[in-house]
Amino acid sequence: MLRFRKERYVRRFLNPLNNFQEEDQEIEVRFDPLLSHTAVFNPVLEDKVRLFFGQHDWTLVERVAEATKEQCFMCPPKVREITPRYPDELIPGGRLVRGESTLFPNLFPIALRHAVIAVGEAHFRRLKDFPPELVAEGLGLGVDFLKILASKDQEALHGVVCANYLPPAGASLVHPHFQVVATGEPFPQARRFLEASLCFYLDHGRGYWDILAQEEEKGERFIARLGRVVFFTSFAPLGTNEVIGVVEGVHSLKALTEEDVNYLAQGVSAVLAGYEDLGYGSFNFTLYFPPLKEETPWFNPFIRLITRQNFYENYRTDDYFLQRQLASELILTPPEKLAEHLKAFFTEATK
Repeated sequence: MLRFRKERYVRRFLNPLNNFQEEDQEIEVRFDPLLSHTAVFNPVLEDKVRLFFGQHDWTLVERVAEATKEQCFMCPPKVREITPRYPDELIPGGRLVRGESTLFPNLFPIALRHAVIAVGEAHFRRLKDFPPELVAEGLGLGVDFLKILASKDQEALHGVVCANYLPPAGASLVHPHFQVVATGEPFPQARRFLEASLCFYLDHGRGYWDILAQEEEKGERFIARLGRVVFFTSFAPLGTNEVIGVVEGVHSLKALTEEDVNYLAQGVSAVLAGYEDLGYGSFNFTLYFPPLKEETPWFNPFIRLITRQNFYENYRTDDYFLQRQLASELILTPPEKLAEHLKAFFTEATK
């Protein structure tokens, strides 16, 4: 039912790096089974990842963290004293709190509802230092907030929980934080997923995401199953080193349980540790949901994680015309190879 389509081309040129000898290079184009989005892989580039991403400079990040810690409003006690608050009729007390993490309104919102989640008290963390319990606090606050909006805000119909970690991923602060955005109309990428998923359901009578999880669980991109959450690498990724986690059999925000959130958090923690082991230090993720007030047999909650450019002096962006204007993606590590690498980190995270 799902078609994982690849097209391969071999092209010859005279290589000046090899005294203009003839050289054949193979280009592989992968097509996403749902969106027909394309991702491109040239095996020659696999050994040249550092030309694209450089060496992540953790010492530089630590210097930036130290220089910004004193003024950070996400650090305690300021995070629960000076950050904005919601009206009591929406959230009694104005903020949501779980353990070390705090949710509050974004001072500069970009949507109908836009909250920030300060994840943990530590001002700076390496990717390997996001334990499952801490990630669960952040994700849990995001889900709690969306469930409150689903019951109290008639205009909030769609929502996502996102993360930008470090400046290359778009973060303006070093302190780890997630963001929750709710809108009346879905953002363009969420709309593409929703519309394509509905079309697939109408054509086949079954939900795409449940089928995808079942198919990938049998294949070489499968990483692990944690409860109802199936983690695997993306066949045609939308970003570098993309990992997807689908909550199988869940078709509404209301049906997403605390246990599901904990398993999502375990997976995120494992993926981040695996990313650092591969030499990356910056990431984005987005947790997508069905429409907040609906039961949709054709759509599941799912998370997509990607690495971003490494942080070092004079780093270059990891996006160029291919991603920003042609809406394609460059594969540097084959998804099947990435999945094999990440499996060990899931074993560690679930001990």
